[in-house]
Formats: sequence, C-alpha cells, structure tokens
Amino acid sequence: MGTLTKQAAQKAATAPLLAGKATAKAAPAVSAWSGRALAAVGGENVVDVLTRQHRQIKLGFLRAALPGPWRRRNFDRLMRLLAVHEAAEEAHVHPVARRALDHGRELAARRRAEEKQAKELLVALWRTGPHGTGYLRRLNEVRRAVTRHAAREEREEFQALRKAVSLSRLRMLGAEVKLTQAYAPTRPHRWVNNEAANKLAAPILGPVDRALDALRHRTAS
Repeated sequence: MGTLTKQAAQKAATAPLLAGKATAKAAPAVSAWSGRALAAVGGENVVDVLTRQHRQIKLGFLRAALPGPWRRRNFDRLMRLLAVHEAAEEAHVHPVARRALDHGRELAARRRAEEKQAKELLVALWRTGPHGTGYLRRLNEVRRAVTRHAAREEREEFQALRKAVSLSRLRMLGAEVKLTQAYAPTRPHRWVNNEAANKLAAPILGPVDRALDALRHRTAS
C-alpha cells in the first residue's frame, strides 16, 4: 500500500472520532447558548407566565372600570395586555397543545373559537373607548368572556401541558411567548385569530400599533 493510500485510510479511520469530538464540544456550547437565552427572558415555564398574566388581566378589568382621569391609561394597558397575551397563545401555546395533548386538536379548536368570540367583543369595546356610551356594559361583556376562557385554559389546557410536555420545553415556550409579546400588536384585530395570522401580522401590525400608541400618548400629554 502506498503512502497516499495509507494516509487516506488513516483519515477515514479517524474521521468518525474527530466528528464525535466535534459534536461533543458543540453540544455543551448549544446547551449553554440555550441556557443564556432562557436566562435573558427569565426562564419561566409558559404555564406560570400565562397564569400570572390571567391574574393581571382580571385586575386590569377592575382598574379599567374606575372613573376618573386614569381611566384612559388603565383602558389602554388592559387592551394592550389582552392583545399581546392572546397573540402569544394563538401563535405558540395552542399549536403545541394541538400536537402534544390527547384530543389536542379539539381542545385547541375550542380555545380558538372562544378567543374569536372574545375578540369580536374586544373590537367593539375598542371602538367604544373608555369614555363612550355603553362603555361599562361592553367592558363587563368582555370581562365575562375572557374570565370564562381563562378558567377553561387553566383547567383543561395548562394542567395537561404540565404533564405532557417536558419542563425544558415549557421554559423554552415561555421564552417564545415573552419574545412574541415584545413586538405583537397592542390592540385587537378581528381577522388575526390563528397561528399563521399572528405570525404574519406581528412584524407588520405590531410596529404600526405601537407607533399609534406613542402618538396618542404624546397628543394626550
């Protein structure tokens, strides 16, 4: 066997070992990067993130009903929280539930139907505004629909996700939810009510909504 043939044979023999070492070195690097990414957004699992936001939403309804000069600000905060919360659920959480849970397709379909109905009420509330005729009546309609929807999510979907999905995946999903909420639209849009629509709308409607929010706040101040 010639020198070149021996060198080729040696390279062929050592290639799997070198590849294995490279993979072993890369795996901790990827794991470390994922850990840093999770730490940057808090590392919370998605069920804890959304359950906490449900409590914030309930308190937001109470504040938005109060009379006085702070009603507009409280109303805007509530609408923003509702918009980004639902956008993240529709884009990330319900799709995971549809794939991972027993009867997940039917479960996710029920949640989307509830959210679509609530979004119709939210659009009407947004158009009425915090000082419009019938505001408290519309606010109470939305509150009842959202509260029932949140209770069903926590009882039927969130508990099942804790059992069916690993903690690391739930934490990564929590990071995805937080990142989505950072640039999601801040007001209800009737036709944005599923995974694809939310992912397409976020980079377009999100900046537009936030620019309009900033303009309105500057005008009001």
